[in-house]
Amino acid sequence: MKLTKTFPVTVFSPFQTYFEGPALMVQATNGSGPFDVLEGHANFLCLLTPGKLRIQTPNKAPEFDIQKGILQVVDGVTYVFLNI
Repeated sequence: MKLTKTFPVTVFSPFQTYFEGPALMVQATNGSGPFDVLEGHANFLCLLTPGKLRIQTPNKAPEFDIQKGILQVVDGVTYVFLNI
């Protein structure tokens, strides 16, 4: 499946913004296991477990090692709060 629709994503901590821009997909892990966020995802809130946070964009695929965080999808926008 080729992803073509993007959605806004912001990844930040209390003191730094790590990523802000359009994404095709966000991959992370919570207590239930790995999951993906795609365009049109329902409103969602979860605690992230240690692992990789991957963001697929039209031009690159930034990846972050995380220890803890919160991922929230609100009205089509994805926010990832790290190290809080």
